[in-house]
Amino acid sequence: MMDLGLRGNVAIVTGGALGLGRAIAVALASQGVRVFIADIKESEAKQATAQILKSGGEAQAIVADVSNIQQVEAMVAQVMKQFGLIHILVNNAGIVGPQGPWHELSEEGFDRVWAINFKGMYLCSKAVAKQMIAQKSGRIINISSCAGKTGERFNGCYSATKAAAINMTQSMAHELAPYNITVNALCPAAMDTDLMETVYRERAKWFGMAPDELRQKIKTGFPLPYALTVEDVADMAAFLVSGKAKSITGQAINVTGGIEMH
Repeated sequence: MMDLGLRGNVAIVTGGALGLGRAIAVALASQGVRVFIADIKESEAKQATAQILKSGGEAQAIVADVSNIQQVEAMVAQVMKQFGLIHILVNNAGIVGPQGPWHELSEEGFDRVWAINFKGMYLCSKAVAKQMIAQKSGRIINISSCAGKTGERFNGCYSATKAAAINMTQSMAHELAPYNITVNALCPAAMDTDLMETVYRERAKWFGMAPDELRQKIKTGFPLPYALTVEDVADMAAFLVSGKAKSITGQAINVTGGIEMH
């Protein structure tokens, strides 16, 4: 990727230990960004950090549950104490939540997916925005999904959280624009991640399929003749937090191989 002029920036990537989050952390670090990988999975966060350090980048792991305000505030305080600035926040932490008919989902499962996917985004953005407003600059990326554009069968709870993320992105973009802070959402389609493996395993039965059958059906539905990768989405995230995207805000950008076009 071309040099995006991000060297020396400080970023927090939530859910950065695995999958898309790790790919975004790696992409930012390759641009010279000092990356904090925030995740509830401590060992995996440390592995992601080690991967970046081995390649010559800068990264640190922070253990944090994004649905817990005390842990979120402690995370932000640690970054501020060390660097005094936060240039980039990527709200990537998320879970699939319960799969199946929406009217049969448990209240416990409903509450958990909203706590991570939406409340977590809100809490992290709230804590970081205070710092960005003070410094009068910043970039926030909320990871939504193509499921937030078009609700998916047997995936209603997750789809709803991702639609809410898009709407909140627009409100945040309006309110933070006067402070030179951009806020955008990324809406990827299915990729090879641990999250998608959970989807294939838990959702396939509702279609009367084996997990591998559902995986194949989804992958062959892309208009473009190649599979979407986490790196495809990570490259778009890196572009959006750079100065080259300074006039882009409030957008919900599809990175879907053409499977979602609105």
